[in-house]
Amino acid sequence: MENKNLNNNKDNKKANKESKFEKKLKPVEEREVVFVDSHKFEDDGIKGFKARIKLQKQLTSKYSKQILSGDTVSTTGNKPDTDKYAIELYGVRKWYTNGDMVTPILKGIDLKIEKSKFIVILGPSGSGKTTLLNVISGLDKVSEGDVFSVGSNLTLLKDSHLTMFRRENVGFIFQQYNLLSNLTAKENAEVGENLSKKADNAMSIEEIFETIGMKEQMNKYPHQMSGGQQQRVSIARALAKNPAILFGDEPTGALDEEMGRKVLEILLEVKKRFNTTIIIVTHNPNIAEIGDTIIHVRNGLIDKMSNNPNPKKPSEIDWS
Repeated sequence: MENKNLNNNKDNKKANKESKFEKKLKPVEEREVVFVDSHKFEDDGIKGFKARIKLQKQLTSKYSKQILSGDTVSTTGNKPDTDKYAIELYGVRKWYTNGDMVTPILKGIDLKIEKSKFIVILGPSGSGKTTLLNVISGLDKVSEGDVFSVGSNLTLLKDSHLTMFRRENVGFIFQQYNLLSNLTAKENAEVGENLSKKADNAMSIEEIFETIGMKEQMNKYPHQMSGGQQQRVSIARALAKNPAILFGDEPTGALDEEMGRKVLEILLEVKKRFNTTIIIVTHNPNIAEIGDTIIHVRNGLIDKMSNNPNPKKPSEIDWS
């Protein structure tokens, strides 16, 4: 009886969290589009960087809550097309600083990523591809420009609001599995489920484990599983959030060929069954052959972007 009451309390807390989030969103017909007259800075040195960040903080303080409510706020004069695109970038630049030294990482990126597609981002080490993944997923913020993800301008969200955005909209799969060692596979997946509101069309934990081919291993602990199985559990944890977009940073990087192909097959099945937008970064150019869209990043810019009309199956690509 005590355990049942504890479970009910958890469910009630989760429901209260969900209702608070829902109250933040305006009805669709009441949402506004705001175009901000953002100053253009010519100085690319430390002085210009500080001026950009100062202005960004001011705009974030003013508009973050409004964006969280569902309004569109643009600093570049562009309105996102949320019916067609999951992510849109306009004039995106990113710098890192070390003392008075300013290092450009992203040097002016315009990009549109269609919904429900499998996207592969390629590029050599130091090209900016991981930074690009971080800013479009809300793990990092740009120094200039607009990053619209699921209609929200991530550039102008406060850290706490970015956390809420990530919790409600995106899932992550990393090269390192990051499973909790004292929890079973099912319990690890439930961690992801508890971080998000439950949509009507969301998959159950059982359906997720059936999709990843691990229904018989749901009660195993990480130390009882192979690396490939642990990566599949990390996918289950991400899917349990019912994300609109699923991001993968080298999701097959730590796996052998057999398990790597299996993980890619699962990701493609997820895209097919649930219309999830999937975006992965990889060093392996052969993986691009399974993607719908391939983005090549070089020297902080989009070097090439192409659509693949006939994606291959993971079993058909060369792994060497």
